[in-house]
Amino acid sequence: MIKDEQLPELAVFRTLEANLPLWYTPKYGSLVVASGNDSHPIHRWFRFKEGFSADLLESLLSSLDIPRGPEQMLLDPFCGSGTTLLSAANLREKGWNFRGVGIEVNPFIAFVARTKANWFRISPQRMHSLGEAALLASKNMRTVLPELTSISEGRCISRATARRLIGLRDAINQKRSSPNRDAALLGIAASIEPLSKVRKDGRALRLVSRPRLDFEDTIRAKWQEIAADVVSLRHPLSSPLKMAVVQGDGRIPQKSGILPNSVDLIVTSPPYPNNIDYTEVYKLELWIMGFIDSSEHFLAQRRRTVRSHPTSAALPQDSPFLNLPATRPILNLLQPLLQRMERSNDLSIRRLLLGYCADLFEALSNHFVALRPGGHEVLVVGNSLHGSGDTAFLLPSDLLIASMAPLIGFEVMTLNIARSLKRRLTGNHFLRESVVVLRKPNA
Repeated sequence: MIKDEQLPELAVFRTLEANLPLWYTPKYGSLVVASGNDSHPIHRWFRFKEGFSADLLESLLSSLDIPRGPEQMLLDPFCGSGTTLLSAANLREKGWNFRGVGIEVNPFIAFVARTKANWFRISPQRMHSLGEAALLASKNMRTVLPELTSISEGRCISRATARRLIGLRDAINQKRSSPNRDAALLGIAASIEPLSKVRKDGRALRLVSRPRLDFEDTIRAKWQEIAADVVSLRHPLSSPLKMAVVQGDGRIPQKSGILPNSVDLIVTSPPYPNNIDYTEVYKLELWIMGFIDSSEHFLAQRRRTVRSHPTSAALPQDSPFLNLPATRPILNLLQPLLQRMERSNDLSIRRLLLGYCADLFEALSNHFVALRPGGHEVLVVGNSLHGSGDTAFLLPSDLLIASMAPLIGFEVMTLNIARSLKRRLTGNHFLRESVVVLRKPNA
Protein backbone atom coordinates (compact mmCIF):
# COMPACT_ATOMS: atom_id res chain seq x y z
CA MET A 1 0.00 0.00 0.00
CA ILE A 2 1.10 3.55 -0.74
CA LYS A 3 1.09 5.87 2.23
CA ASP A 4 0.02 9.49 2.30
CA GLU A 5 3.51 10.80 3.04
CA GLN A 6 4.86 9.20 -0.13
CA LEU A 7 2.75 11.65 -2.17
CA PRO A 8 3.81 15.10 -0.89
CA GLU A 9 1.90 16.94 -3.62
CA LEU A 10 -1.34 15.91 -1.89
CA ALA A 11 -0.90 18.96 0.35
CA VAL A 12 -1.33 21.15 -2.75
CA PHE A 13 -4.37 19.13 -3.82
CA ARG A 14 -5.98 19.55 -0.39
CA THR A 15 -5.51 23.30 -0.51
CA LEU A 16 -7.12 23.36 -3.94
CA GLU A 17 -10.06 21.24 -2.77
CA ALA A 18 -10.77 23.61 0.09
CA ASN A 19 -11.86 26.24 -2.44
CA LEU A 20 -14.01 23.94 -4.58
CA PRO A 21 -17.71 23.01 -4.29
CA LEU A 22 -16.79 19.41 -3.38
CA TRP A 23 -19.56 16.94 -2.59
CA TYR A 24 -19.70 13.25 -1.78
CA THR A 25 -22.45 11.97 -4.06
CA PRO A 26 -22.81 8.20 -3.60
CA LYS A 27 -25.89 8.05 -5.85
CA TYR A 28 -23.48 8.36 -8.78
CA GLY A 29 -21.28 5.52 -7.52
CA SER A 30 -23.01 2.75 -9.48
CA LEU A 31 -23.73 5.05 -12.43
CA VAL A 32 -20.18 6.08 -13.41
CA VAL A 33 -19.50 2.48 -14.47
CA ALA A 34 -21.30 0.43 -17.12
CA SER A 35 -23.38 -1.40 -14.52
CA GLY A 36 -26.52 -2.91 -15.98
CA ASN A 37 -25.76 -2.01 -19.59
CA ASP A 38 -25.42 -5.68 -20.53
CA SER A 39 -29.13 -6.09 -19.81
CA HIS A 40 -30.41 -2.84 -21.37
CA PRO A 41 -31.89 -3.21 -24.88
CA ILE A 42 -29.58 -1.88 -27.62
CA HIS A 43 -26.90 -0.91 -25.07
CA ARG A 44 -26.15 -4.63 -24.75
CA TRP A 45 -25.36 -5.16 -28.43
CA PHE A 46 -21.64 -4.72 -27.85
CA ARG A 47 -19.76 -5.01 -24.57
CA PHE A 48 -18.03 -1.68 -24.02
CA LYS A 49 -16.78 -1.99 -20.47
CA GLU A 50 -15.26 1.51 -20.25
CA GLY A 51 -18.58 3.30 -20.50
CA PHE A 52 -20.90 4.61 -17.83
CA SER A 53 -24.40 3.44 -16.96
CA ALA A 54 -27.32 4.01 -19.28
CA ASP A 55 -29.16 5.36 -16.20
CA LEU A 56 -26.65 8.15 -15.49
CA LEU A 57 -28.10 10.73 -17.86
CA GLU A 58 -31.56 10.81 -16.27
CA SER A 59 -30.01 11.33 -12.84
CA LEU A 60 -27.89 14.19 -14.18
CA LEU A 61 -30.82 15.87 -15.94
CA SER A 62 -32.86 15.79 -12.75
CA SER A 63 -30.00 17.15 -10.63
CA LEU A 64 -29.31 19.99 -13.06
CA ASP A 65 -33.01 20.74 -13.45
CA ILE A 66 -32.73 20.52 -17.24
CA PRO A 67 -36.14 21.57 -18.61
CA ARG A 68 -38.46 19.17 -20.36
CA GLY A 69 -40.37 20.08 -23.50
CA PRO A 70 -38.37 22.29 -25.88
CA GLU A 71 -35.82 20.64 -28.15
CA GLN A 72 -32.25 20.93 -26.91
CA MET A 73 -28.89 20.11 -28.45
CA LEU A 74 -26.83 17.43 -26.68
CA LEU A 75 -23.18 16.72 -27.44
CA ASP A 76 -20.97 13.84 -26.31
CA PRO A 77 -17.51 14.61 -27.73
CA PHE A 78 -16.00 11.32 -26.45
CA CYS A 79 -19.07 9.24 -27.11
CA GLY A 80 -17.65 5.70 -27.03
CA SER A 81 -20.38 3.23 -27.96
CA GLY A 82 -23.13 5.85 -27.76
CA THR A 83 -24.52 5.47 -24.24
CA THR A 84 -25.31 9.19 -23.83
CA LEU A 85 -27.16 9.45 -27.15
CA LEU A 86 -29.22 6.30 -26.62
CA SER A 87 -30.10 7.31 -23.08
CA ALA A 88 -31.24 10.72 -24.29
CA ALA A 89 -33.43 9.15 -26.96
CA ASN A 90 -35.03 6.84 -24.41
CA LEU A 91 -35.93 9.80 -22.19
CA ARG A 92 -38.31 11.29 -24.73
CA GLU A 93 -41.19 9.48 -23.06
CA LYS A 94 -40.33 11.36 -19.84
CA GLY A 95 -40.53 14.73 -21.54
CA TRP A 96 -36.94 15.55 -22.44
CA ASN A 97 -36.50 16.35 -26.11
CA PHE A 98 -32.91 16.10 -27.36
CA ARG A 99 -31.24 16.02 -30.70
CA GLY A 100 -27.71 14.84 -30.27
CA VAL A 101 -24.29 14.41 -31.79
CA GLY A 102 -21.62 12.01 -30.61
CA ILE A 103 -17.97 12.24 -31.67
CA GLU A 104 -15.65 9.24 -31.44
CA VAL A 105 -12.08 8.95 -32.71
CA ASN A 106 -11.92 5.13 -32.86
CA PRO A 107 -13.48 4.12 -36.21
CA PHE A 108 -14.75 0.78 -34.96
CA ILE A 109 -16.31 2.19 -31.78
CA ALA A 110 -17.85 5.01 -33.85
CA PHE A 111 -19.39 2.30 -36.07
CA VAL A 112 -20.85 0.58 -32.99
CA ALA A 113 -22.38 3.83 -31.74
CA ARG A 114 -23.75 4.74 -35.18
CA THR A 115 -25.33 1.33 -35.67
CA LYS A 116 -27.00 1.47 -32.26
CA ALA A 117 -28.24 5.01 -32.87
CA ASN A 118 -29.91 3.77 -36.09
CA TRP A 119 -31.64 0.83 -34.40
CA PHE A 120 -35.12 2.01 -35.45
CA ARG A 121 -34.14 1.70 -39.14
CA ILE A 122 -33.25 -2.00 -38.82
CA SER A 123 -35.55 -4.65 -40.29
CA PRO A 124 -34.98 -7.86 -38.31
CA GLN A 125 -36.24 -10.00 -41.21
CA ARG A 126 -33.91 -8.38 -43.75
CA MET A 127 -30.97 -8.49 -41.34
CA HIS A 128 -31.54 -12.22 -40.76
CA SER A 129 -31.91 -12.92 -44.49
CA LEU A 130 -28.72 -11.03 -45.27
CA GLY A 131 -26.86 -12.81 -42.48
CA GLU A 132 -27.98 -16.31 -43.41
CA ALA A 133 -27.09 -15.76 -47.07
CA ALA A 134 -23.67 -14.47 -46.00
CA LEU A 135 -23.06 -17.48 -43.72
CA LEU A 136 -23.67 -19.76 -46.69
CA ALA A 137 -21.59 -17.69 -49.13
CA SER A 138 -18.68 -17.28 -46.72
CA LYS A 139 -17.98 -21.02 -46.61
CA ASN A 140 -16.51 -20.80 -50.11
CA MET A 141 -14.67 -17.50 -49.72
CA ARG A 142 -10.88 -17.32 -49.66
CA THR A 143 -9.59 -14.94 -47.01
CA VAL A 144 -6.25 -13.43 -46.08
CA LEU A 145 -5.43 -12.89 -42.43
CA PRO A 146 -4.34 -9.40 -41.32
CA GLU A 147 -0.65 -8.81 -40.60
CA LEU A 148 -1.33 -8.27 -36.89
CA THR A 149 0.57 -11.13 -35.22
CA SER A 150 -2.07 -11.52 -32.52
CA ILE A 151 -4.28 -12.77 -35.35
CA SER A 152 -1.87 -14.12 -37.99
CA GLU A 153 -0.01 -16.27 -35.46
CA GLY A 154 -3.18 -17.36 -33.68
CA ARG A 155 -2.18 -15.95 -30.28
CA CYS A 156 -5.41 -14.12 -29.43
CA ILE A 157 -7.81 -15.93 -31.74
CA SER A 158 -7.45 -19.10 -33.75
CA ARG A 159 -6.55 -18.60 -37.38
CA ALA A 160 -9.51 -20.73 -38.47
CA THR A 161 -11.97 -18.62 -36.50
CA ALA A 162 -10.41 -15.39 -37.74
CA ARG A 163 -10.72 -16.61 -41.34
CA ARG A 164 -14.38 -17.47 -40.85
CA LEU A 165 -15.10 -14.08 -39.30
CA ILE A 166 -13.34 -12.23 -42.11
CA GLY A 167 -15.08 -14.33 -44.75
CA LEU A 168 -18.45 -13.59 -43.20
CA ARG A 169 -17.59 -9.90 -42.98
CA ASP A 170 -16.60 -9.83 -46.66
CA ALA A 171 -19.77 -11.65 -47.72
CA ILE A 172 -21.94 -9.12 -45.89
CA ASN A 173 -19.91 -6.19 -47.22
CA GLN A 174 -20.80 -7.23 -50.76
CA LYS A 175 -24.30 -5.97 -50.05
CA ARG A 176 -25.33 -2.33 -50.36
CA SER A 177 -24.68 -0.20 -47.29
CA SER A 178 -27.73 -0.07 -45.04
CA PRO A 179 -28.70 -0.21 -41.34
CA ASN A 180 -29.45 -3.92 -41.86
CA ARG A 181 -25.97 -4.57 -43.16
CA ASP A 182 -24.45 -2.62 -40.28
CA ALA A 183 -26.53 -4.58 -37.76
CA ALA A 184 -25.36 -7.87 -39.26
CA LEU A 185 -21.75 -6.66 -39.11
CA LEU A 186 -22.19 -5.57 -35.49
CA GLY A 187 -23.38 -9.06 -34.64
CA ILE A 188 -20.11 -10.42 -36.05
CA ALA A 189 -18.03 -7.85 -34.16
CA ALA A 190 -19.79 -8.59 -30.87
CA SER A 191 -18.97 -12.28 -31.34
CA ILE A 192 -15.22 -11.77 -31.74
CA GLU A 193 -14.38 -11.68 -28.04
CA PRO A 194 -16.45 -14.75 -27.00
CA LEU A 195 -15.01 -16.69 -29.97
CA SER A 196 -11.44 -15.62 -29.17
CA LYS A 197 -8.86 -16.71 -26.60
CA VAL A 198 -8.89 -13.38 -24.73
CA ARG A 199 -11.01 -11.03 -22.69
CA LYS A 200 -10.71 -7.28 -22.29
CA ASP A 201 -9.20 -6.55 -18.89
CA GLY A 202 -8.21 -3.00 -18.04
CA ARG A 203 -5.39 -1.87 -20.30
CA ALA A 204 -4.78 -5.24 -21.94
CA LEU A 205 -6.21 -8.34 -23.56
CA ARG A 206 -5.82 -11.27 -21.17
CA LEU A 207 -5.50 -14.84 -22.37
CA VAL A 208 -8.29 -16.93 -20.86
CA SER A 209 -9.48 -20.50 -20.96
CA ARG A 210 -13.10 -20.70 -22.11
CA PRO A 211 -15.30 -23.42 -23.59
CA ARG A 212 -15.20 -23.63 -27.36
CA LEU A 213 -18.36 -22.11 -28.82
CA ASP A 214 -20.10 -23.06 -32.02
CA PHE A 215 -19.29 -20.36 -34.56
CA GLU A 216 -22.65 -20.07 -36.29
CA ASP A 217 -24.68 -20.43 -33.10
CA THR A 218 -22.70 -17.57 -31.50
CA ILE A 219 -23.23 -15.26 -34.48
CA ARG A 220 -26.92 -16.12 -34.77
CA ALA A 221 -27.45 -15.50 -31.05
CA LYS A 222 -26.14 -11.92 -31.43
CA TRP A 223 -28.33 -11.34 -34.48
CA GLN A 224 -31.32 -12.65 -32.54
CA GLU A 225 -30.52 -10.32 -29.64
CA ILE A 226 -30.44 -7.34 -32.00
CA ALA A 227 -33.69 -8.41 -33.66
CA ALA A 228 -35.47 -8.97 -30.34
CA ASP A 229 -34.55 -5.48 -29.09
CA VAL A 230 -35.72 -3.81 -32.29
CA VAL A 231 -39.06 -5.63 -32.15
CA SER A 232 -39.59 -4.88 -28.46
CA LEU A 233 -38.83 -1.15 -28.74
CA ARG A 234 -40.42 -0.23 -32.03
CA HIS A 235 -44.04 0.86 -32.12
CA PRO A 236 -46.16 2.51 -34.82
CA LEU A 237 -46.10 5.96 -33.24
CA SER A 238 -42.35 6.08 -32.70
CA SER A 239 -40.61 8.96 -34.45
CA PRO A 240 -37.07 8.85 -35.90
CA LEU A 241 -34.28 9.56 -33.44
CA LYS A 242 -32.37 12.78 -34.00
CA MET A 243 -29.00 11.32 -33.09
CA ALA A 244 -25.86 11.32 -35.21
CA VAL A 245 -22.40 9.86 -34.65
CA VAL A 246 -19.33 11.36 -36.29
CA GLN A 247 -15.87 9.84 -36.42
CA GLY A 248 -13.64 12.70 -35.35
CA ASP A 249 -11.66 14.40 -32.61
CA GLY A 250 -13.69 15.24 -29.52
CA ARG A 251 -11.05 17.76 -28.48
CA ILE A 252 -12.05 19.91 -31.46
CA PRO A 253 -15.80 19.43 -32.06
CA GLN A 254 -15.80 22.35 -34.50
CA LYS A 255 -14.04 20.06 -37.00
CA SER A 256 -17.06 17.75 -36.77
CA GLY A 257 -19.49 20.54 -37.67
CA ILE A 258 -20.43 21.77 -34.18
CA LEU A 259 -21.12 25.50 -34.38
CA PRO A 260 -20.31 28.07 -31.68
CA ASN A 261 -23.04 28.65 -29.09
CA SER A 262 -25.13 25.78 -30.51
CA VAL A 263 -25.01 23.18 -27.72
CA ASP A 264 -27.25 23.20 -24.65
CA LEU A 265 -25.64 20.31 -22.78
CA ILE A 266 -22.41 18.31 -23.01
CA VAL A 267 -22.25 14.99 -21.18
CA THR A 268 -19.09 12.99 -21.72
CA SER A 269 -16.34 10.89 -20.22
CA PRO A 270 -12.91 11.69 -21.66
CA PRO A 271 -10.18 9.05 -21.36
CA TYR A 272 -8.58 8.86 -17.94
CA PRO A 273 -4.77 9.30 -17.67
CA ASN A 274 -4.42 5.62 -16.82
CA ASN A 275 -2.20 4.32 -19.63
CA ILE A 276 -5.11 2.51 -21.30
CA ASP A 277 -4.78 2.59 -25.09
CA TYR A 278 -8.26 1.81 -26.41
CA THR A 279 -6.93 1.27 -29.91
CA GLU A 280 -4.93 -1.63 -28.48
CA VAL A 281 -7.79 -2.95 -26.35
CA TYR A 282 -10.10 -3.14 -29.39
CA LYS A 283 -7.46 -4.23 -31.88
CA LEU A 284 -9.10 -7.55 -32.76
CA GLU A 285 -12.31 -5.80 -33.76
CA LEU A 286 -10.44 -3.05 -35.62
CA TRP A 287 -8.43 -5.50 -37.72
CA ILE A 288 -10.94 -8.31 -38.23
CA MET A 289 -13.76 -5.91 -39.15
CA GLY A 290 -11.47 -4.11 -41.63
CA PHE A 291 -11.16 -0.70 -39.99
CA ILE A 292 -7.36 -1.08 -39.84
CA ASP A 293 -5.35 -2.65 -42.65
CA SER A 294 -1.67 -2.01 -41.85
CA SER A 295 0.74 -1.50 -38.97
CA GLU A 296 1.30 2.09 -40.10
CA HIS A 297 -2.44 2.73 -40.08
CA PHE A 298 -2.71 1.14 -36.63
CA LEU A 299 0.05 3.30 -35.15
CA ALA A 300 -1.40 6.45 -36.72
CA GLN A 301 -4.76 5.66 -35.14
CA ARG A 302 -3.17 5.19 -31.71
CA ARG A 303 -1.52 8.60 -32.02
CA ARG A 304 -4.79 10.33 -32.91
CA THR A 305 -6.19 9.64 -29.47
CA VAL A 306 -6.09 11.73 -26.31
CA ARG A 307 -2.61 11.70 -24.75
CA SER A 308 -3.55 9.30 -21.94
CA HIS A 309 -1.20 6.41 -22.73
CA PRO A 310 2.45 5.88 -23.74
CA THR A 311 1.81 5.48 -27.48
CA SER A 312 0.07 8.85 -27.72
CA ALA A 313 1.61 11.51 -29.92
CA ALA A 314 4.30 13.53 -28.13
CA LEU A 315 3.39 17.02 -27.02
CA PRO A 316 5.34 19.56 -29.13
CA GLN A 317 7.67 21.88 -27.25
CA ASP A 318 5.90 24.86 -28.81
CA SER A 319 2.52 23.65 -27.57
CA PRO A 320 0.31 26.58 -26.48
CA PHE A 321 -0.35 24.75 -23.23
CA LEU A 322 3.32 25.02 -22.27
CA ASN A 323 3.72 28.61 -23.38
CA LEU A 324 0.52 30.59 -22.92
CA PRO A 325 0.17 32.88 -19.87
CA ALA A 326 -3.38 31.53 -19.45
CA THR A 327 -2.06 28.04 -18.66
CA ARG A 328 0.61 29.17 -16.20
CA PRO A 329 -1.61 28.57 -13.12
CA ILE A 330 -2.03 24.92 -14.16
CA LEU A 331 1.70 24.42 -14.63
CA ASN A 332 2.31 26.05 -11.25
CA LEU A 333 -0.19 23.65 -9.68
CA LEU A 334 1.63 20.72 -11.25
CA GLN A 335 5.14 21.86 -10.34
CA PRO A 336 5.54 19.72 -7.18
CA LEU A 337 4.44 16.66 -9.13
CA LEU A 338 6.57 17.46 -12.20
CA GLN A 339 9.65 18.14 -10.08
CA ARG A 340 9.29 14.85 -8.25
CA MET A 341 8.96 13.06 -11.60
CA GLU A 342 12.17 14.70 -12.79
CA ARG A 343 14.05 13.71 -9.63
CA SER A 344 12.93 10.10 -10.07
CA ASN A 345 13.86 10.30 -13.77
CA ASP A 346 10.39 9.07 -14.71
CA LEU A 347 10.14 11.03 -17.93
CA SER A 348 7.43 8.86 -19.48
CA ILE A 349 4.85 9.67 -16.81
CA ARG A 350 5.87 13.35 -16.95
CA ARG A 351 5.28 13.31 -20.70
CA LEU A 352 1.90 11.65 -20.18
CA LEU A 353 0.82 14.19 -17.56
CA LEU A 354 1.75 17.24 -19.65
CA GLY A 355 0.21 15.79 -22.80
CA TYR A 356 -2.99 14.85 -21.00
CA CYS A 357 -3.30 18.30 -19.44
CA ALA A 358 -2.75 19.96 -22.81
CA ASP A 359 -5.49 17.84 -24.38
CA LEU A 360 -7.89 18.53 -21.51
CA PHE A 361 -7.28 22.27 -21.80
CA GLU A 362 -7.80 22.23 -25.56
CA ALA A 363 -10.97 20.15 -25.24
CA LEU A 364 -12.51 22.31 -22.52
CA SER A 365 -11.65 25.49 -24.43
CA ASN A 366 -13.36 24.25 -27.58
CA HIS A 367 -16.32 22.82 -25.66
CA PHE A 368 -16.79 26.25 -24.04
CA VAL A 369 -17.03 27.81 -27.50
CA ALA A 370 -19.61 25.21 -28.59
CA LEU A 371 -21.87 25.71 -25.56
CA ARG A 372 -24.55 28.38 -25.56
CA PRO A 373 -24.48 30.83 -22.64
CA GLY A 374 -26.06 29.11 -19.64
CA GLY A 375 -25.23 25.66 -20.99
CA HIS A 376 -23.63 22.91 -18.90
CA GLU A 377 -20.79 20.46 -19.40
CA VAL A 378 -20.73 17.30 -17.27
CA LEU A 379 -17.58 15.18 -17.24
CA VAL A 380 -17.19 11.72 -15.72
CA VAL A 381 -13.49 11.33 -14.90
CA GLY A 382 -11.22 9.14 -12.83
CA ASN A 383 -8.00 9.95 -11.01
CA SER A 384 -5.11 7.57 -11.65
CA LEU A 385 -2.24 6.19 -9.61
CA HIS A 386 1.04 5.26 -11.29
CA GLY A 387 4.13 3.55 -9.92
CA SER A 388 4.77 2.39 -6.38
CA GLY A 389 6.49 3.42 -3.16
CA ASP A 390 8.37 6.70 -3.32
CA THR A 391 8.00 6.81 -7.10
CA ALA A 392 4.20 6.68 -7.01
CA PHE A 393 2.36 9.53 -8.73
CA LEU A 394 -1.31 10.41 -8.49
CA LEU A 395 -2.80 12.25 -11.47
CA PRO A 396 -5.93 14.10 -10.27
CA SER A 397 -8.10 14.49 -13.38
CA ASP A 398 -11.06 15.98 -11.54
CA LEU A 399 -8.93 18.65 -9.85
CA LEU A 400 -7.20 19.46 -13.12
CA ILE A 401 -10.56 20.04 -14.81
CA ALA A 402 -11.80 22.12 -11.87
CA SER A 403 -8.61 24.23 -12.07
CA MET A 404 -8.64 24.70 -15.83
CA ALA A 405 -12.31 25.47 -16.21
CA PRO A 406 -12.33 28.96 -14.60
CA LEU A 407 -9.29 29.98 -16.68
CA ILE A 408 -11.33 29.21 -19.78
CA GLY A 409 -14.46 30.98 -18.52
CA PHE A 410 -16.51 28.19 -16.96
CA GLU A 411 -18.13 28.28 -13.56
CA VAL A 412 -17.40 25.13 -11.53
CA MET A 413 -20.82 24.16 -10.20
CA THR A 414 -19.93 20.96 -8.33
CA LEU A 415 -17.22 18.34 -8.09
CA ASN A 416 -19.10 15.19 -7.07
CA ILE A 417 -17.06 12.32 -5.66
CA ALA A 418 -18.94 9.29 -6.95
CA ARG A 419 -16.85 6.37 -5.70
CA SER A 420 -13.50 5.55 -4.21
CA LEU A 421 -10.84 3.48 -5.97
CA LYS A 422 -8.70 2.74 -2.91
CA ARG A 423 -6.88 -0.26 -4.22
CA ARG A 424 -3.33 0.83 -3.42
CA LEU A 425 -3.76 4.02 -1.46
CA THR A 426 -4.37 4.62 2.21
CA GLY A 427 -5.11 7.69 4.27
CA ASN A 428 -6.84 9.89 1.68
CA HIS A 429 -9.71 10.08 -0.79
CA PHE A 430 -7.91 11.19 -3.94
CA LEU A 431 -8.02 7.91 -5.87
CA ARG A 432 -11.61 8.16 -7.10
CA GLU A 433 -14.08 8.64 -9.92
CA SER A 434 -15.94 11.93 -10.01
CA VAL A 435 -18.65 13.81 -11.86
CA VAL A 436 -17.57 17.41 -12.56
CA VAL A 437 -20.32 19.88 -13.48
CA LEU A 438 -19.37 23.10 -15.30
CA ARG A 439 -21.50 25.96 -16.57
CA LYS A 440 -20.91 28.60 -19.22
CA PRO A 441 -22.09 31.90 -17.73
CA ASN A 442 -24.90 33.83 -19.35
CA ALA A 443 -23.66 36.62 -21.59
